[in-house]
Amino acid sequence: MRARGRWAILVCGTIAFAVALGPLPALANIGLPMVAVFLPPAWFALVPIIAIESAYGVRRFRIATGPTWAAVATANCISTLIGLPVTWVVLALGQLVLFGWLPEFSIALPLGVLTVVGAPWLGPGAEKSPWMVPLASAVLTVPFYAMSVACEYLVVRRFMPDLSRHVLRSWMLGANAASYAFLLVVTLMGWMWPKTFERMSAMVFTVTTWLVERVLRLAALLQ
Repeated sequence: MRARGRWAILVCGTIAFAVALGPLPALANIGLPMVAVFLPPAWFALVPIIAIESAYGVRRFRIATGPTWAAVATANCISTLIGLPVTWVVLALGQLVLFGWLPEFSIALPLGVLTVVGAPWLGPGAEKSPWMVPLASAVLTVPFYAMSVACEYLVVRRFMPDLSRHVLRSWMLGANAASYAFLLVVTLMGWMWPKTFERMSAMVFTVTTWLVERVLRLAALLQ
């Protein structure tokens, strides 16, 4: 638990830094934005994810190795470095606005259901729970997976216009299922053994704080 405590301090430090950028009195008790948990392993696992998705296409569909690696690398750089943060911003903003407009709705929900519905941004104390962060991570893989499939389909199609839509769709669905299963394992390992996560999180600290601060400000404007 002491290791998890250090990890919680680092994540909560991200939140505190974001709040310190300006007064946000309506959102003072802001809980745990899951971008601080999901983004560091997603970005640092980018190379093995590219390898997994490229190998899937080459082995299953007998696609040429060179074009496959180029297409998958480009597609994943867009979906992981840009698409994932943007998707979280949309989900988190929608959640904060909904809960701000309907506070009774969130209060009435059982904790397990609230964790699923509020997976983008967990409530205060979630980092101390042994199951809330892992459950929220698993839930978030669903919209992130859908975004990645759609985004990478469009990018890879540009690189490989002769590839049939059926093959390309099957490739993106299967490859992203494998890569997100891997990413979920990496994320949960970070929860269980946080020392490595702490180093990764520190390296993307500026990005996560910027995202959290932007969502907080937008949510405050929409309240």
